Amino acid sequence: VLATDLTVAQLVSAAWASAASYRGSDKRGGANGARVRLEPQRSWEANDPDELAQVLRVLEGIQESFNAKGGKQVSLADLIVLAGNAAVEQAAKDAGVEVEVPFTPGRVDATQEQTDVESFAALEPAYDGFRNYVGKAARLPAEYLLLDRANLLTLSAPETTVLVGGLRVLGANSGGSKHGVLTDRPGTLTNDFFVNLLDLGITWKSTSSAQDEFEARDASGQVKWTGTRADLVFGSNAELRAL
Repeated sequence: VLATDLTVAQLVSAAWASAASYRGSDKRGGANGARVRLEPQRSWEANDPDELAQVLRVLEGIQESFNAKGGKQVSLADLIVLAGNAAVEQAAKDAGVEVEVPFTPGRVDATQEQTDVESFAALEPAYDGFRNYVGKAARLPAEYLLLDRANLLTLSAPETTVLVGGLRVLGANSGGSKHGVLTDRPGTLTNDFFVNLLDLGITWKSTSSAQDEFEARDASGQVKWTGTRADLVFGSNAELRAL
């Protein structure tokens, strides 16, 4: 997987798109089934359809080549997750840290015939603060939507914090947005998001009438970073800031 032309950001984004549809409330969605390659999920705006299709083509080629050898077989559902794991390990290695991300196989691939488009359309995210995505249907401030998404994914506050910080520096924002990518080393797994967000030498100010987009300027007045409410909540909320 790492020998392909796919970037860390692409692999991580595809893995997140596959997993992020999960809802702990009714146990629907998630990576099992690899339905991210089927309609309607492959066309969801939050999943960046064109970028996702590029990643899936490469991974499907790897799957076909591997399975053609006989013996053990790999599902695309497992391969998407495994590719995301490999990307995170590479990003950590690029930061000077050797890590091994645990992987448990066993996912299977669903077919389009097994996937009712109308039923699964209900899972489409109107928002996903982990990818800094807020669709037109969203009505609440981004930080509330982020916490709601974390609750659906059954994530704790520390897990949410780590995931947001990691996804930002890895460049996994929806639409390639630079909001919250508070690092000079995108694609490298660092704590730069938190270091730069809490930097006392910069001042954050709103740049939109809705106060949902912000820019950070240093003492010279130069714009250093941009962000959203889903980013700044990790500096403004006492519980999240303490993590």
